[in-house]
Amino acid sequence: MKNLFTCMLLVALCLTAQGQKPNERLLQLEDYFRQQGRGVNHTQSNSQGKESIRHTFRAIFSENTMQPFFSQEVSEEVRQHVLSKQDSIFSARTQKLERAVDSIRVTFALLGKQAAESYMYEYHKEATDTIKYSLAFRQEDDSLHTTRIKNNVFFSNAREVASFDYYKHYDAQRKGDIMFGNYVHWCDEPSDITYDEMKPFDIAAFEALIQPALKPVKKLKGVKIYPVYWRHDKGFDDNVAGTQNGGNLCFKNTRFSSYGDNDHTGLTTGTYYFIPKQYEKETETLYHQLDSLTYDYINRHPEQPYEYDFTTRIPVLNPGDLLWGLSYEGSAEYNLKWVQDSDGYHILFLTTKGELWMPEDWRKLKSYVNGKLEYRK
Repeated sequence: MKNLFTCMLLVALCLTAQGQKPNERLLQLEDYFRQQGRGVNHTQSNSQGKESIRHTFRAIFSENTMQPFFSQEVSEEVRQHVLSKQDSIFSARTQKLERAVDSIRVTFALLGKQAAESYMYEYHKEATDTIKYSLAFRQEDDSLHTTRIKNNVFFSNAREVASFDYYKHYDAQRKGDIMFGNYVHWCDEPSDITYDEMKPFDIAAFEALIQPALKPVKKLKGVKIYPVYWRHDKGFDDNVAGTQNGGNLCFKNTRFSSYGDNDHTGLTTGTYYFIPKQYEKETETLYHQLDSLTYDYINRHPEQPYEYDFTTRIPVLNPGDLLWGLSYEGSAEYNLKWVQDSDGYHILFLTTKGELWMPEDWRKLKSYVNGKLEYRK
């Protein structure tokens, strides 16, 4: 939580220095989300194809009041006790969500007069709610280019945009309400660096910066460190279609990057860290340390193309990028990936020339070469 507030302060200071500060009311709204205990995802990227750095903040609102299933062996007394306790929990969660929605409604209404364009749409009937808000601030005196598709509005040349979509409906089968909301706010910070002045992401410098943070983890009992070698040559055809396995998205081979109509070749090398589940506290500390170091590095090197993505919690089951050092003029790409599962925590430090192809069994593999799997002993 401390890291999130620090992150927001750095963003605000950086943009203020450029004379381009995000709307204060939107920042206050996002702080309110955090005070409610909601995660606010922060992404930052200088890969927008124009001389700017984009900051994006997202928050998800999801609740339901669906009743649990009971087996026939459960007595009526137990059933009523569980339902009563659950109703109390549902009531508290629903009220919390409604307060957030009310705060969003007020904020968008107040900003409507200040924005270059704003839209507020609501539909309520019985147990069904639909809300769609959007507002945009333009680049200096430029007029906005707006596209409307039904009740959705898109702005192609805005400086700052905020939107909120919310749906609620009643599930007759489960006898409860399903509520889902999606809040997005982005702002472009002007950059003086042109495309021709950009440089490849400095993988060696970044890894040298983060090595001290990794030293304490290496000493923990049960921590494993393995080399990575995944190769996908020209002409080799592998299955990249996802399949459902126990509700989790799994792949035989996942292509994370695409360069259009090329040979789809790629060589990925790097290091894989496994940290047992028992070291939750130490891993959370490391996660926030690496986040702070990463955020400091990208802000000191805006000439290096990147995408940064910080979430409050370590991604579960499917790997997520804390950092993606993007290719520039054919340079290698860099990925710092995190994921947690029932076994523990996994960190990948990957350097890729070409496309990143990630085998399904990457946790167990010594190497992957065109479908040939060599497992660690």
